[in-house]
This record gives sequence, C-alpha cells and structure tokens, in this order.
Amino acid sequence: MHRNPSSPADFPSAGAPRPHVLTAHPMLYLLVRAHPPAAAEGKCEVMCESIAAGSLAGRDAMVVYLSPLEADIDAAWNARGGGHYQVLAAQDFLPDELLRQHRDSLPYCLHIGWGARDGRLVVRRDGGLVRVSAAALAWVSADVEAVRLVVEPFQLESRSRLWEGAGLYAHAEVEAKALACTEPELRRHAQRAIVRLPGTVAAPPGINQLALYDLESAHWHFVPLSLAQQILSQQED
Repeated sequence: MHRNPSSPADFPSAGAPRPHVLTAHPMLYLLVRAHPPAAAEGKCEVMCESIAAGSLAGRDAMVVYLSPLEADIDAAWNARGGGHYQVLAAQDFLPDELLRQHRDSLPYCLHIGWGARDGRLVVRRDGGLVRVSAAALAWVSADVEAVRLVVEPFQLESRSRLWEGAGLYAHAEVEAKALACTEPELRRHAQRAIVRLPGTVAAPPGINQLALYDLESAHWHFVPLSLAQQILSQQED
C-alpha cells in the first residue's frame, strides 16, 4: 500500500503471528494509535516520518524516542488535531506489517528535538511539529527473530552536549526522573509542556534553532541550529 509522507503504517495487534520482534538498548519508545475500522480488525498505527536527506531520503521511517516524555509531548500536540496517539515501548511493538512494507530493512528516525525559529516552535502545513531526528536502518533477516534498533554511544554523548548547549547540565538526572514517572504523570507533564509553548510559527520559513523541553524547570530551551549541527555531525572516535 502506498503511504504519503509522514503517514503512519499499520501493524498487527497482539495475538497475530510474530516472526520478528524489536530490541533496543537503551530502551526506545514510539507512538501508536488505534481507531475504527482498524481497531475492529485488531490493528493500530505507528507514527512515521518522511526522511528528508541522506541515503534514505524519501523513505517513511518509524519515529523512536529515548525519552517517554518527548514521545508524550508529540502525542499531546497531535491530540490537538484529533490524533489520539499513546506511547509504547519499542519491544512491545509488533512490526510484521511494517517489515513487509520495507522488506529486508526497517528505517527509523531517532528523535533529537523540535525545530524552532527565533524562540517559537515551527509547525508544518499538516499541523505537526517539525521534528529534528537522526535516520538509521535496521537490517532484517528471515533467520534472526530480533530486529535491533541501535543508538550509538556518540549519539548519546551528542544528546548530552545538546542539552548542555541549552544550559541544562543536570539532564541525566532529569531524564531519570522522567523514566520513573507513571503514565498519567508523563501525560500531565506533556500537557504542561504544550501550555508552556513560547509560541509557534508556520513553516516555511525554515528553522534556526533546536527546541528542548526541560521537565525540571517546565520550560522550553533553545540551541542555535548551527551549534546543534556541529554537535550532531561529530562522529565516534
């Protein structure tokens, strides 16, 4: 089935045959939703993003998050337009239909932050927030059940440096606090993040900042795009 850019992809629900499973370390999260008539068929959707650049440009990729709070923020924003997504751990995702769509590989995008311009978050024409992410490809084998979603050590280091670039030096402790939150607590924090948005601007024009939300201060913080690009372009030694 052809899918438009940024459209979700279907996957079978629990109880369906499951020749493959997703594995990730550290734990990753994604957004899914069920709605009629898919819900009646035991199916739901996973949030996907069209890859804009690089060797995977033009492919729809599953969006994955290191932070359940960041996933909940995207879910809360999409709920404003009627998209009722919920956060799911990657290992609980049933990827069979998605794998059939992509055959021998599974593209995915690791969420890094949100695009902003002059202190306001950028909103796409379709109403979604602009996500800044790193594209990757997981290889699928008929002989191996596990499909590994990899977060490289240098990506974790880059993530820490991005938060430091926003003046947030205790990010590891704050992220641990988010991981300890219950689902209702995360939803409340996400709703607060939406309320605390410093404003939005329609795209185009493009972005000149990376926006990050800090649970501890309940405020949005911004990193110049040039600094974010410099940090993210650095590779593992």
